Amino acid sequence: MLSLTTLTVTLLTLATSIVSQTINPNSVDIAMRQQWCTTQEASCPLICLQLPGTTGQPTQNNCDVDTLVFSCVCNNGLQPNASQYSQTIPYFECTTFNSQCVTACAGDSTCAAACQTNHPCGAQNPIRVNLTTTSSTMSVTAAASTAAGSGGYTGFGGSSAAPTGSSDKSAGNNLVLGMGQVYGLGAIFVGFFGGFAFVL
Repeated sequence: MLSLTTLTVTLLTLATSIVSQTINPNSVDIAMRQQWCTTQEASCPLICLQLPGTTGQPTQNNCDVDTLVFSCVCNNGLQPNASQYSQTIPYFECTTFNSQCVTACAGDSTCAAACQTNHPCGAQNPIRVNLTTTSSTMSVTAAASTAAGSGGYTGFGGSSAAPTGSSDKSAGNNLVLGMGQVYGLGAIFVGFFGGFAFVL
């Protein structure tokens, strides 16, 4: 019974928060609503690309300027949660709601702060779509590190990075790069001040 009560209270709170963040579309200038709809329609294909098994061509992508009702359905049939992204109608409505709330506070800083705190806009706990890509890259790096020994890595990463001391040629390259890093900034300053002194 306790879990049913908790679930009911949670759903009512969520419903109240969703309802409280809606705005009257007529409170926003028509030109601004047109820009919002254009941006929403441009964001839909980009959001769909982040979902697994989709392309950037959604099956539904429209927005009504008068009501701000929009539809974004990806080609795999999924409808992404647009409130988790910026540059979408829910984000624009939320930020406008907060602005209207702050204006209604009439200079009361506690009220204005509560508007922003109680109605956060955008992703609060975003879904990490590329989590597997990161972990597989880290596994490859860890395996390469284990296989190569305890030497440090130089370069920009990837499979071309070689451990320091892996050959005489790379040791010489590392020495030159190290010298450049240590003395390069000093050489730039000497050149700058020397040129300045020459001009005077």
